[in-house]
Amino acid sequence: MDAKSIYFADEFRSFMKSAQGLTDDDFKKIMPDIKVKILNSNDKDPIKIFYSIMDFISQNWHKQTPAPVHADWHHFIVPGVLLAALRNAGYEVTDKDIEEGMQRGEKFFGGSCGFAGTCGGAYGAGIALSIFYKINPLYDEKRSEIMEIVSDILKQISKYKRRCCKRSSLIAVKKVIDYLNNKNIDKIQIVEHIRCKWCQINKMCLGKDCVFNMQ
Repeated sequence: MDAKSIYFADEFRSFMKSAQGLTDDDFKKIMPDIKVKILNSNDKDPIKIFYSIMDFISQNWHKQTPAPVHADWHHFIVPGVLLAALRNAGYEVTDKDIEEGMQRGEKFFGGSCGFAGTCGGAYGAGIALSIFYKINPLYDEKRSEIMEIVSDILKQISKYKRRCCKRSSLIAVKKVIDYLNNKNIDKIQIVEHIRCKWCQINKMCLGKDCVFNMQ
């Protein structure tokens, strides 16, 4: 069966995991440790935290093959690293806020870019901003403003025709920080040079056509 012929979400995810020799349990084993790693981070740069989480996953992945490049965990890692960096920079963000952000992100189903026309990284960015500003659906202007930011993130992500959870996550994190810095929320800064570290293991890599490519 050709994976491209499968348009039912659960069937596609089962097929892809089976093709890689993976099960749901393989992901569940490491998820709690990723969350603890994010909560225990102390850096003010969300990109640095993101890289540290990716390194942690690679080093602690229990299978013989490399950790998947594309995985649902990016959906909660994006809000997690953003909120953790804001907390570490001294803003009014609690551990409970970070846990809430990761919980919301984890609920967003994998493959949403193809099955729902939206990316979990952009969704995670919206989660982080919603929690940072402490809003809910009853808010008007800020709710609309956050939706516009998420829309801008999706527009930038959609420029790249092939999926890449790493690229989409990095775009989402950078756009949020740019937005916050423009709002004079500037104790949180991106210091780390943003570049790709996964092109060699990503079979769908765009190479030099990716904004984060090192070549």
